[in-house]
Amino acid sequence: MIRIIDGVAYEGKRSGDFTLKAVDLGNGHLEVSSSRNMVWEEQEWSPIAIEMYLECVEKDREERADELRERSAKIAANRAKKKVRHLCKAMAADSLLTLTYRANEQDLDRVKKDLKEFNRRVLRVLPGFCFVAGFEQQKRGAWHVHCAVQRIPSELPASNGVKVRSFNVLRSIWRSITKDRGGNVDVSKGKKNRSAARIAAYISKYVTKAFVEGEKWVNRWAKYGAIKAPEPVVLGRFETFREVIAYGCELLESTHVVDSMIASRWGDWFYLSAEKNRVGISRVC
Repeated sequence: MIRIIDGVAYEGKRSGDFTLKAVDLGNGHLEVSSSRNMVWEEQEWSPIAIEMYLECVEKDREERADELRERSAKIAANRAKKKVRHLCKAMAADSLLTLTYRANEQDLDRVKKDLKEFNRRVLRVLPGFCFVAGFEQQKRGAWHVHCAVQRIPSELPASNGVKVRSFNVLRSIWRSITKDRGGNVDVSKGKKNRSAARIAAYISKYVTKAFVEGEKWVNRWAKYGAIKAPEPVVLGRFETFREVIAYGCELLESTHVVDSMIASRWGDWFYLSAEKNRVGISRVC
Protein backbone atom coordinates (compact mmCIF):
# COMPACT_ATOMS: atom_id res chain seq x y z
CA MET A 1 0.00 0.00 0.00
CA ILE A 2 1.32 3.41 -1.00
CA ARG A 3 0.33 6.79 0.44
CA ILE A 4 1.48 10.20 -0.68
CA ILE A 5 1.65 12.68 2.21
CA ASP A 6 2.93 16.25 1.66
CA GLY A 7 4.73 15.20 -1.51
CA VAL A 8 6.46 12.21 0.14
CA ALA A 9 5.71 8.54 -0.69
CA TYR A 10 5.26 6.00 2.10
CA GLU A 11 4.84 2.24 1.71
CA GLY A 12 2.75 0.43 4.28
CA LYS A 13 3.03 -3.24 5.18
CA ARG A 14 1.16 -5.25 7.81
CA SER A 15 4.31 -6.43 9.49
CA GLY A 16 4.07 -4.72 12.86
CA ASP A 17 2.72 -5.79 16.23
CA PHE A 18 -0.96 -6.37 17.08
CA THR A 19 -3.54 -4.07 18.65
CA LEU A 20 -6.12 -5.89 20.78
CA LYS A 21 -9.62 -4.42 21.31
CA ALA A 22 -12.61 -5.60 23.30
CA VAL A 23 -16.20 -4.47 23.68
CA ASP A 24 -18.35 -5.46 26.66
CA LEU A 25 -21.90 -5.26 25.30
CA GLY A 26 -23.49 -6.03 28.64
CA ASN A 27 -25.80 -8.93 29.44
CA GLY A 28 -22.77 -11.25 29.42
CA HIS A 29 -21.78 -10.54 25.81
CA LEU A 30 -18.13 -9.92 25.00
CA GLU A 31 -16.37 -9.44 21.66
CA VAL A 32 -12.59 -9.36 21.24
CA SER A 33 -10.73 -8.51 18.04
CA SER A 34 -7.17 -7.88 16.97
CA SER A 35 -5.31 -7.07 13.77
CA ARG A 36 -1.71 -6.59 12.81
CA ASN A 37 -0.65 -2.95 12.66
CA MET A 38 0.60 -1.27 9.53
CA VAL A 39 4.26 -0.21 9.41
CA TRP A 40 4.98 2.77 7.14
CA GLU A 41 8.38 3.38 5.57
CA GLU A 42 9.37 6.49 3.65
CA GLN A 43 10.31 5.84 0.01
CA GLU A 44 12.95 7.72 -1.96
CA TRP A 45 10.67 8.68 -4.83
CA SER A 46 11.37 11.66 -7.03
CA PRO A 47 8.60 14.22 -7.74
CA ILE A 48 8.30 12.79 -11.27
CA ALA A 49 7.87 9.24 -9.91
CA ILE A 50 5.17 10.45 -7.51
CA GLU A 51 3.36 12.26 -10.33
CA MET A 52 3.47 9.16 -12.55
CA TYR A 53 2.18 7.01 -9.68
CA LEU A 54 -0.76 9.36 -9.03
CA GLU A 55 -1.65 9.33 -12.74
CA CYS A 56 -1.65 5.52 -12.71
CA VAL A 57 -3.86 5.48 -9.60
CA GLU A 58 -6.38 7.82 -11.24
CA LYS A 59 -6.45 5.73 -14.41
CA ASP A 60 -6.89 2.54 -12.38
CA ARG A 61 -9.83 4.08 -10.51
CA GLU A 62 -11.56 4.93 -13.76
CA GLU A 63 -11.02 1.47 -15.21
CA ARG A 64 -12.12 -0.32 -12.04
CA ALA A 65 -14.92 2.05 -11.07
CA ASP A 66 -17.58 -0.67 -10.81
CA GLU A 67 -15.31 -2.96 -8.83
CA LEU A 68 -14.37 -0.17 -6.41
CA ARG A 69 -18.02 0.76 -5.89
CA GLU A 70 -18.82 -2.85 -5.05
CA ARG A 71 -15.93 -2.92 -2.62
CA SER A 72 -17.13 0.28 -0.92
CA ALA A 73 -20.64 -1.15 -0.66
CA LYS A 74 -19.26 -4.33 0.92
CA ILE A 75 -17.31 -2.31 3.49
CA ALA A 76 -20.44 -0.29 4.31
CA ALA A 77 -22.45 -3.52 4.64
CA ASN A 78 -19.93 -5.00 7.07
CA ARG A 79 -20.00 -1.85 9.19
CA ALA A 80 -23.79 -1.94 9.30
CA LYS A 81 -23.74 -5.64 10.13
CA LYS A 82 -21.39 -5.03 13.05
CA LYS A 83 -23.52 -2.15 14.34
CA VAL A 84 -26.70 -4.24 14.19
CA ARG A 85 -24.99 -7.18 15.90
CA HIS A 86 -23.76 -4.98 18.76
CA LEU A 87 -27.17 -3.34 19.24
CA CYS A 88 -28.97 -6.69 19.40
CA LYS A 89 -26.57 -7.97 22.03
CA ALA A 90 -26.62 -4.72 24.02
CA MET A 91 -30.43 -4.81 24.23
CA ALA A 92 -30.38 -8.52 25.21
CA ALA A 93 -32.76 -9.46 22.40
CA ASP A 94 -34.67 -12.61 23.28
CA SER A 95 -37.37 -12.82 20.59
CA LEU A 96 -37.95 -12.25 16.89
CA LEU A 97 -40.90 -10.57 15.24
CA THR A 98 -41.41 -10.99 11.50
CA LEU A 99 -43.80 -8.48 9.95
CA THR A 100 -45.18 -9.53 6.57
CA TYR A 101 -47.63 -8.36 3.89
CA ARG A 102 -50.20 -10.41 2.03
CA ALA A 103 -50.01 -7.93 -0.84
CA ASN A 104 -46.88 -7.67 -2.96
CA GLU A 105 -45.54 -4.57 -1.17
CA GLN A 106 -42.36 -3.56 -3.03
CA ASP A 107 -42.03 0.06 -1.85
CA LEU A 108 -39.31 0.01 0.82
CA ASP A 109 -39.95 3.64 1.80
CA ARG A 110 -43.57 2.77 2.51
CA VAL A 111 -42.50 -0.27 4.52
CA LYS A 112 -40.28 1.96 6.64
CA LYS A 113 -43.19 4.35 7.24
CA ASP A 114 -45.36 1.40 8.26
CA LEU A 115 -42.67 0.25 10.66
CA LYS A 116 -42.38 3.72 12.21
CA GLU A 117 -46.15 3.80 12.74
CA PHE A 118 -46.07 0.26 14.17
CA ASN A 119 -43.52 1.40 16.74
CA ARG A 120 -45.62 4.46 17.65
CA ARG A 121 -48.76 2.40 18.22
CA VAL A 122 -47.04 -0.41 20.15
CA LEU A 123 -45.58 2.18 22.54
CA ARG A 124 -49.15 2.97 23.62
CA VAL A 125 -49.60 -0.51 25.08
CA LEU A 126 -45.95 -1.35 25.78
CA PRO A 127 -43.97 1.69 27.03
CA GLY A 128 -40.23 1.35 26.50
CA PHE A 129 -40.69 -0.92 23.47
CA CYS A 130 -37.49 -1.03 21.41
CA PHE A 131 -36.18 -3.13 18.56
CA VAL A 132 -33.61 -3.51 15.81
CA ALA A 133 -35.00 -4.36 12.37
CA GLY A 134 -33.58 -5.77 9.15
CA PHE A 135 -35.43 -5.65 5.82
CA GLU A 136 -35.65 -8.66 3.51
CA GLN A 137 -37.16 -8.84 0.04
CA GLN A 138 -38.88 -12.07 -1.03
CA LYS A 139 -38.49 -13.62 -4.47
CA ARG A 140 -41.86 -12.21 -5.53
CA GLY A 141 -40.60 -8.72 -4.66
CA ALA A 142 -42.54 -8.14 -1.44
CA TRP A 143 -40.69 -6.81 1.59
CA HIS A 144 -40.95 -8.13 5.10
CA VAL A 145 -39.26 -7.01 8.31
CA HIS A 146 -37.32 -9.05 10.88
CA CYS A 147 -37.25 -7.38 14.32
CA ALA A 148 -35.06 -8.32 17.27
CA VAL A 149 -37.03 -7.44 20.41
CA GLN A 150 -36.70 -7.84 24.16
CA ARG A 151 -38.99 -9.05 26.90
CA ILE A 152 -42.41 -8.89 25.29
CA PRO A 153 -44.90 -9.97 27.99
CA SER A 154 -47.25 -12.86 27.32
CA GLU A 155 -50.26 -10.51 27.58
CA LEU A 156 -50.93 -6.91 26.51
CA PRO A 157 -53.99 -4.67 26.90
CA ALA A 158 -56.28 -4.56 23.86
CA SER A 159 -58.14 -1.42 22.74
CA ASN A 160 -60.89 -2.11 25.31
CA GLY A 161 -58.37 -2.46 28.13
CA VAL A 162 -58.77 -6.22 28.49
CA LYS A 163 -55.52 -8.14 28.51
CA VAL A 164 -55.11 -10.65 25.69
CA ARG A 165 -52.23 -12.62 24.20
CA SER A 166 -49.49 -10.23 23.12
CA PHE A 167 -49.27 -11.96 19.73
CA ASN A 168 -52.89 -11.05 18.98
CA VAL A 169 -52.35 -7.42 20.03
CA LEU A 170 -49.24 -7.01 17.88
CA ARG A 171 -50.90 -8.63 14.91
CA SER A 172 -53.96 -6.40 15.32
CA ILE A 173 -51.76 -3.29 15.42
CA TRP A 174 -49.84 -4.33 12.31
CA ARG A 175 -53.04 -5.11 10.40
CA SER A 176 -54.50 -1.74 11.39
CA ILE A 177 -51.55 -0.21 9.54
CA THR A 178 -51.37 -2.47 6.48
CA LYS A 179 -55.21 -2.46 6.06
CA ASP A 180 -56.23 -3.77 2.61
CA ARG A 181 -52.65 -4.84 1.89
CA GLY A 182 -53.02 -7.46 4.59
CA GLY A 183 -50.45 -8.27 7.24
CA ASN A 184 -49.28 -10.84 9.72
CA VAL A 185 -46.86 -11.06 12.64
CA ASP A 186 -44.85 -14.15 13.46
CA VAL A 187 -43.42 -14.28 16.99
CA SER A 188 -40.46 -16.52 17.76
CA LYS A 189 -39.56 -16.64 21.45
CA GLY A 190 -36.00 -17.13 22.59
CA LYS A 191 -34.88 -20.69 23.15
CA LYS A 192 -31.46 -22.33 23.33
CA ASN A 193 -30.95 -21.60 19.66
CA ARG A 194 -32.47 -18.12 20.01
CA SER A 195 -29.93 -16.50 22.32
CA ALA A 196 -29.18 -12.80 21.81
CA ALA A 197 -26.03 -13.78 19.89
CA ARG A 198 -28.01 -16.03 17.51
CA ILE A 199 -30.71 -13.40 17.05
CA ALA A 200 -28.02 -10.78 16.35
CA ALA A 201 -26.46 -13.05 13.71
CA TYR A 202 -29.89 -13.69 12.17
CA ILE A 203 -30.80 -10.01 11.85
CA SER A 204 -27.37 -8.83 10.68
CA LYS A 205 -27.35 -11.53 7.97
CA TYR A 206 -30.20 -9.78 6.18
CA VAL A 207 -28.37 -6.45 6.37
CA THR A 208 -25.46 -7.86 4.36
CA LYS A 209 -27.78 -9.73 1.99
CA ALA A 210 -29.73 -6.56 1.22
CA PHE A 211 -26.54 -4.62 0.46
CA VAL A 212 -25.47 -7.27 -2.04
CA GLU A 213 -28.84 -7.71 -3.76
CA GLY A 214 -30.48 -4.30 -3.39
CA GLU A 215 -30.01 -0.69 -4.40
CA LYS A 216 -26.68 0.61 -3.16
CA TRP A 217 -26.48 3.03 -0.21
CA VAL A 218 -30.10 2.52 0.88
CA ASN A 219 -30.29 1.92 4.62
CA ARG A 220 -31.01 -1.77 5.24
CA TRP A 221 -31.82 -1.62 8.93
CA ALA A 222 -33.57 0.52 11.53
CA LYS A 223 -33.38 1.08 15.28
CA TYR A 224 -36.20 2.24 17.53
CA GLY A 225 -35.98 2.99 21.23
CA ALA A 226 -33.22 3.81 23.67
CA ILE A 227 -30.66 1.23 22.56
CA LYS A 228 -26.97 2.09 22.62
CA ALA A 229 -23.92 -0.11 22.15
CA PRO A 230 -20.58 0.86 23.75
CA GLU A 231 -17.45 1.48 21.70
CA PRO A 232 -14.53 -1.01 21.73
CA VAL A 233 -11.71 -0.36 24.20
CA VAL A 234 -8.04 -0.75 23.24
CA LEU A 235 -6.45 -3.25 25.64
CA GLY A 236 -2.88 -2.95 24.45
CA ARG A 237 -0.37 -4.01 21.83
CA PHE A 238 1.22 -7.44 21.54
CA GLU A 239 4.22 -8.71 19.63
CA THR A 240 2.96 -12.12 18.50
CA PHE A 241 -0.26 -13.67 17.26
CA ARG A 242 -0.06 -16.33 19.98
CA GLU A 243 -0.02 -13.64 22.68
CA VAL A 244 -3.11 -11.99 21.16
CA ILE A 245 -5.16 -15.21 21.20
CA ALA A 246 -3.97 -16.16 24.70
CA TYR A 247 -4.85 -12.77 26.18
CA GLY A 248 -8.21 -12.73 24.39
CA CYS A 249 -9.11 -16.08 25.95
CA GLU A 250 -7.97 -14.89 29.38
CA LEU A 251 -10.70 -12.24 29.28
CA LEU A 252 -13.37 -14.95 29.42
CA GLU A 253 -14.90 -15.91 32.72
CA SER A 254 -15.88 -19.43 33.76
CA THR A 255 -19.50 -18.79 32.77
CA HIS A 256 -18.61 -17.64 29.26
CA VAL A 257 -19.09 -19.85 26.23
CA VAL A 258 -17.52 -19.05 22.86
CA ASP A 259 -20.03 -18.36 20.09
CA SER A 260 -17.44 -17.71 17.41
CA MET A 261 -13.66 -17.67 17.20
CA ILE A 262 -11.96 -16.97 13.88
CA ALA A 263 -8.27 -16.52 13.14
CA SER A 264 -6.78 -15.48 9.82
CA ARG A 265 -4.86 -18.23 8.05
CA TRP A 266 -2.05 -15.69 7.59
CA GLY A 267 -2.00 -14.84 11.28
CA ASP A 268 -2.80 -11.15 10.87
CA TRP A 269 -6.26 -10.85 12.52
CA PHE A 270 -8.33 -12.57 15.19
CA TYR A 271 -11.98 -12.38 16.36
CA LEU A 272 -13.69 -13.87 19.40
CA SER A 273 -17.34 -13.64 20.47
CA ALA A 274 -18.65 -15.08 23.73
CA GLU A 275 -21.74 -14.94 25.93
CA LYS A 276 -22.77 -15.97 29.45
CA ASN A 277 -25.72 -17.64 31.11
CA ARG A 278 -26.09 -20.73 28.96
CA VAL A 279 -26.73 -23.43 31.52
CA GLY A 280 -24.60 -26.53 31.46
CA ILE A 281 -21.91 -25.19 29.17
CA SER A 282 -18.50 -24.21 30.50
CA ARG A 283 -15.90 -21.90 29.00
CA VAL A 284 -14.43 -23.12 25.72
CA CYS A 285 -11.16 -21.58 24.59
